[in-house]
Amino acid sequence: MAIFKMTYDSTDPAEQLTTSKFDFDADNTTSSVIIIDAPLTKDISIWYPWALSTVYLVLGVGLILNTITVIAYVKSPLLSRGKPVHQLIFNMTISDLISCLVCQPFVLFQYSKAGERYISTRKLPCIGAFAGLVIGFDSTFTALLLITCERLFAIISPLQHMHRVTRRSARVAILVAWTLLTVKSSILFYWNKWRPYYPCIGVMIMPDLYSLYIYNTTLYTCMGLIVLFNILLGVVVVVAKRRARTMMASQTTAKSVRRQIKSSQNELKIVKIVFLTVCVLFVTWIPTNTLANMVLSFVTKGQAPPYDLLAAYHMTRAITLLGTVADPLIYFLKNSQCRDAVLKLFGRAEPPKPRPQQSVYSLDSNTVESKLSEVTVKTDA
Repeated sequence: MAIFKMTYDSTDPAEQLTTSKFDFDADNTTSSVIIIDAPLTKDISIWYPWALSTVYLVLGVGLILNTITVIAYVKSPLLSRGKPVHQLIFNMTISDLISCLVCQPFVLFQYSKAGERYISTRKLPCIGAFAGLVIGFDSTFTALLLITCERLFAIISPLQHMHRVTRRSARVAILVAWTLLTVKSSILFYWNKWRPYYPCIGVMIMPDLYSLYIYNTTLYTCMGLIVLFNILLGVVVVVAKRRARTMMASQTTAKSVRRQIKSSQNELKIVKIVFLTVCVLFVTWIPTNTLANMVLSFVTKGQAPPYDLLAAYHMTRAITLLGTVADPLIYFLKNSQCRDAVLKLFGRAEPPKPRPQQSVYSLDSNTVESKLSEVTVKTDA
């Protein structure tokens, strides 16, 4: 994802511009910045208040929803006694919550004059804001990749999943993922090309080698794995459902096998959450990323991007953050345990579903004998 802000304006996409190139050495790495000189035609900054308002609106709603979900999980027994998958759902909620927090200073530095003035000469706050943004953004992908792998393992090999995937192993995987993300972004504090009075944006902070071989490589590799594993997960789910229908229709299927089939059907419900979350991620990420790459292609050619393209890019920044709002709603609507935890937080709970009355013909011989003995005792009394 290209994260940058243009400080020039033009309406002609093919207009050739005069450029001046400055070379400087940043931490023994030679870098270059192209300054584009274009005649002012329209002021793109008129869109900044609207972009800032939409971003903060989405961040505010996402912050509230994810905070409620986190508190509900902490107060419920799902983390201490629930299935390991709840550890991963909780991790996704934490990543969305962190994204809502770390994005706020970055967009404030981009879309407010006071923020621009403040950050223009402060290196550590600038790099810290950008590094926090990268951590929050990447944590969403890694959290989704972890839960996708867990669901895939649970459907393919349920017995191995039962013994190998525990709450402790899930916490270890989450800790390793966050550690790697932190190390990856912390490199920017020591290896960067920041200069005072330059915009606090990704292309002005990340060295070319870091952007190409570290940032983009890990980002697109993670996204490719998410797509690949979800396609594989979809195929496995279709095969598992067909096999379950065949076995349930068979009259010779043992009761233990039937119970195992019903248990696997419950596991499939969480797969729906994964599919919905993946769809939301890509639907919200693709538009802004596409526009950002289009703008970047003009800049690398020394041309000014069209004014409408710049306006569309800035106004769609909030779309990328809609996942922080959609994810907790998906957990609440599609996961009954998460929904119960949230309702209990507000002093409400869903009424227990009545159990169907069990016929005497469905009881085994031991149960029938115990029931008859109870009736005999009551009659003698």
